[in-house]
Amino acid sequence: MCDMRSLLCALAVVVCAFTAFAQKGAATAPPDILQIYRDSVKPGKMAEYTRVEGEAANACFRANTWPYFAVQSITGPEEVWFISGFETYAAMERSAEPFARNAALGAELGKVTEAKASLVSEPSTIFFRYRDELGRNNGLVRPGARFFTLTWFTLTPGHEREFEESQRLIRSVRERAEAPDNRAVYQATSGLSNTVYLSFSPYHTFAEAAESLDGLLDYDDLDESVRGRVRELLSTSVATSVTYIFAISPPISNPAGEWIADDPEFWKSSPPLQRQTTPKK
Repeated sequence: MCDMRSLLCALAVVVCAFTAFAQKGAATAPPDILQIYRDSVKPGKMAEYTRVEGEAANACFRANTWPYFAVQSITGPEEVWFISGFETYAAMERSAEPFARNAALGAELGKVTEAKASLVSEPSTIFFRYRDELGRNNGLVRPGARFFTLTWFTLTPGHEREFEESQRLIRSVRERAEAPDNRAVYQATSGLSNTVYLSFSPYHTFAEAAESLDGLLDYDDLDESVRGRVRELLSTSVATSVTYIFAISPPISNPAGEWIADDPEFWKSSPPLQRQTTPKK
């Protein structure tokens, strides 16, 4: 079970996520620094976990903290990830200031920590650095994004060069063909070995996300010679890889206005819209 200091630090570094993504816009690069705070939810506890985290999201909204969003796994282990984007570590540090100044918010979040302790396994926090040359995604999320595919690559130590060559090759071919790439590739810098890479792709529907999985296996948009070279490089460099599908979870998020304006029906269960539609007594 994490103490109050751990809770405040964890929340403080996740709450900038939406602002960083929204400010950069759909036509610019993803955030340079990515932080993932992972909760592994115990079997049968997701409904109660969602209720507790919904209280945290409401507390943050009432206190006018930085906006944030959460994603929940659709495939793989039952997990909730809070994903945050920052341009600098100094910006990440400044995001903690509202929590440090608001004693009432700290007390509310302390209660959330206690309520959540029996619902989750030990959480983890990981920092990643964006590798612009390895993907061609214009922004980590695009307007109307509701789902992500996330491929987790664990490399054989000493073979980072081959993996990075494979990703640059995919980017180069698609760029020359003016074909969509939709990958934002990050490399772990803290909390895991730097031989771990993550490739994010946003989608509007689950069907789009699921259908994209075939392309991860056959790379059928590449010509035969390039496809063979990519497979050779991946076979040499990748020890294990696994792809998950995640869905954004509005009830436990505190989204900023730009995402709400883009997709208000989707965000109607989030704290900002719930409070707008609650009748006054």
